[in-house]
Amino acid sequence: MFTNSKLAKSVKLACAFGAASAALVAPNAAFSQEAEADAPIEKISVTGSRIKRTEIEGANPVTVMEAVDIEKFGITSIGDVLQAIPSAGSAINTNNNNGGNGTTTIDIRGIGSGRTLVLVNGKRWAPGLGGAVDLNNIPASIIDRIEVLKDGASAVYGSDAIAGVVNIITRTDFEGFHASAYQGQYLSYNDGNKEQYDVGFGFTGDRGSVYMNVSYVEEEQTLAGDRAISAVPVFGTAPTYGGSSAPPQGRFYYYGYDQAGDLFVVNGQGDGNGGVNSWVEPDSRFNYAPFNYLSTPQERTAIYTQGRYELTDNITATATAFYNNRKSAQALAPTPLFIGTAFGDSGFTIAANNPYNPTGLDIGTDVDGTDGTAIMFLVGRRMMEAGYRIFQQNVDQFQFNGGFEGIIEVGNSEFYWDAGYTYADIAQNTITEGLLNMDRVANAIGDVDACTSSSDGCVPLNLFGGATALYEGSITQEMLDYITFTAQDAAGTSLESYHANITGDLFELPAGYLAFAAGYEKRWQSGFDQPDALIAAGITSGNSRQPTAGSFSVEEAYLELAVPVLEGLPGVERLDLELATRYSDYSNFGDTTNSKVGVKWQVTEDLLLRGTWSEAFRAPTISELFQGQSDSFPPLTDPCNGGAAANPDLPGCAGVPAGYQQPNSQIRITVGGNPDLLAEEAESTTVGFVYSPEYIEGLSLTFDMFEIEVDNAVSSVGAQTILNACAGDGVTLCSLVQRGSAGNVVDLYNGLVNLGGQTTSGFDWEIAYNFESSVGDFRLQMDGTYVDERTTLVIDPVSKEVTKFNDAGQAGDRDVVPRVRTNISAIWNYEDFSATYLIRYIGNTTELCSIGGGYEEELCSDYNPDGDSYNELEAMAYHDASFSYHMTDNLRFTVGVNNLWDTDPEVSYSTFANSFDPSMYEVPGRFGYARVNLSF
Repeated sequence: MFTNSKLAKSVKLACAFGAASAALVAPNAAFSQEAEADAPIEKISVTGSRIKRTEIEGANPVTVMEAVDIEKFGITSIGDVLQAIPSAGSAINTNNNNGGNGTTTIDIRGIGSGRTLVLVNGKRWAPGLGGAVDLNNIPASIIDRIEVLKDGASAVYGSDAIAGVVNIITRTDFEGFHASAYQGQYLSYNDGNKEQYDVGFGFTGDRGSVYMNVSYVEEEQTLAGDRAISAVPVFGTAPTYGGSSAPPQGRFYYYGYDQAGDLFVVNGQGDGNGGVNSWVEPDSRFNYAPFNYLSTPQERTAIYTQGRYELTDNITATATAFYNNRKSAQALAPTPLFIGTAFGDSGFTIAANNPYNPTGLDIGTDVDGTDGTAIMFLVGRRMMEAGYRIFQQNVDQFQFNGGFEGIIEVGNSEFYWDAGYTYADIAQNTITEGLLNMDRVANAIGDVDACTSSSDGCVPLNLFGGATALYEGSITQEMLDYITFTAQDAAGTSLESYHANITGDLFELPAGYLAFAAGYEKRWQSGFDQPDALIAAGITSGNSRQPTAGSFSVEEAYLELAVPVLEGLPGVERLDLELATRYSDYSNFGDTTNSKVGVKWQVTEDLLLRGTWSEAFRAPTISELFQGQSDSFPPLTDPCNGGAAANPDLPGCAGVPAGYQQPNSQIRITVGGNPDLLAEEAESTTVGFVYSPEYIEGLSLTFDMFEIEVDNAVSSVGAQTILNACAGDGVTLCSLVQRGSAGNVVDLYNGLVNLGGQTTSGFDWEIAYNFESSVGDFRLQMDGTYVDERTTLVIDPVSKEVTKFNDAGQAGDRDVVPRVRTNISAIWNYEDFSATYLIRYIGNTTELCSIGGGYEEELCSDYNPDGDSYNELEAMAYHDASFSYHMTDNLRFTVGVNNLWDTDPEVSYSTFANSFDPSMYEVPGRFGYARVNLSF
């Protein structure tokens, strides 16, 4: 990665090398560096400021990725490229299967994807319902460069710019034709095939230009069962350890009372209180992992066009239009059927006359356990016969930007202005296969006469026969046709805005011209999520949820000043002050004003010192404001395990039966939006320097310290926090917890509030060295981030006491994110040959290691029999290499290998699935690819 932090004296050599490295991307794009050197210097605006100026360097720390930097990663998604930069934290991508939705987002500083603003050509790109932008939808072939601002910028851009801004700059004034084809796969496993094709053309006339690009990407899935680390629920343990308590053969826990009133239990052990305390042994659980995708499939088709036309010498009309279709999918193991009082269910009875019921009892949730009945505590059955649960998204995204720009000449001064309109729309249809209609399940296991005489085609259901394999078992296709359904959901967001900006020099001060930028924006955002009728009604075996719909608008104005303070003094070649403020008035929560101060001190021609202080904010998203209540099943630990007798110091466990153990590690909770949410607030500080020594031509070094603090964060109290607080005193937050008669948690409400915050601090460094030699031109780079602190501030809603937790929810100073991430690369060009070598280093980290089952001593690197155990994920690095040959000036062939040394990800025991973090580490395997580029 290259920074725009090149001082004037080092730009010449960088440009000379850029001419050579540009050949890596488009050899025919004949940029005349000599001609550029002789041309008048154009005023430009760099991300972080709207003031047009001739200086490349500002007070803000900005990293620039050129096309050559993007291509060296050898992957098909810009989102994956951006997630690989050291300043990025964990964010969702296409390696997220359970909980993924086909999107890839960017999370600068690791404080949440919604706190990074994404722009395309300086304009806000349409986000999804959750507020984050899907970067998969932006094809790499249209990109000229990416500017990454690692600083708060709400004073310039408005909401979301808390951690930083990603500004994707597309090709302009391209003349000619270019095309490329790419194909790759995991060489070690012969899977995960990826293909990319694109074609673009443009022409430039006397008064205008047009550019158009069409691209297509297809990525095939990899299966979790094809990698050892992800083939079991918990790597290093027994194949079924940590698996589901709903096995294919079924699990039936029910109890009743005989004529003497004594308890009898089937498939369980009575506790004397109408409950069951004998639960599933680890080796009888179901290994769901092999049925999951490890990396998910996608198919993307994009069309992009842009045009410019000079109406007069000082007025130009501009327009860009973008369309992308994404088809993506996720797969999970066959759906588990869970019914019983353990889950707060009612209305279910396995009738005694069901032809497949071997007990002769009416086993139900609404019976008293006497007179030939038994209370259904838990029935769990993996519905293997129904096949995989498949979630398929079909997403259409359209965005149009149109407007005018020009120059107003007043005396000897020039003022640059632009005004325009943006419209964006994202429409998503989701089809989910393999779900159960729970009303029909109740009919099919109920009274056989009522079932067979019903008008809806009811077929009695055989839960007791068990399944022998996928698609094979006691449940026939006729039974499946009755109880299964295909869900069809619809969702969408839209964005519409008008804007106007002006920038120029106001008047001359002793140290130079006072420059300014000012502007106005009016924006509307709306969105909806309409789940399938059965999902909304709550009669699905999957997560139920209510519809979401809402909108808001905002009106904004900003002012930015660049004030020259001193010039030409000893030790002060130039000192500038940068000021900005932005007023935002939202229709839902009110107004907010955010300001920024920056200092740029050019000590000598070689050395620049810089620093910023800024306020920032994030407005609540459509989803956070208006999301309908929905189910979630996070892994939780019930503090009342063992019952009241075993927890005498926890008043909130009173009434929980002795011997109680939670029936499943995942506990149902309810989440939802809150229309009364306020904006998040943040402050950030950066201090650093840029050094390009005259005595080492081509060398540039940057160093920037950062600190960000987010207050009033939109978050939930946390399901585990709620459980612990209620158990602790029997009062706090207990109204949010619902327990069944057996003591189990039936539901827990964990809605959104403005509570708590986040802090992070550390420093970035970048070193770039360009030089020429008799054996070619070289560019050596090192780009790194050190995280000194990243914590979440949790505020107790009653006592208001603030507790700091790390990213894993642990109190204390354990490292739970890699403190160091570094990319080191070398690029070589010689005549018709070029090569790159990239090392992506991920530092060590530590996680809480709560495996249980007697495995902690063996698997946790820091085992503590008397307290918490921890596991260290050791530092590691991925090595990527590529080689290119220019057969002609217009034709280039490239081959490359990512993860050259076939390095496996570090094993994690705190991740939700796959035993490694898919947002930090790669899918195991050596990935090879080939690319051909044609241009003329």
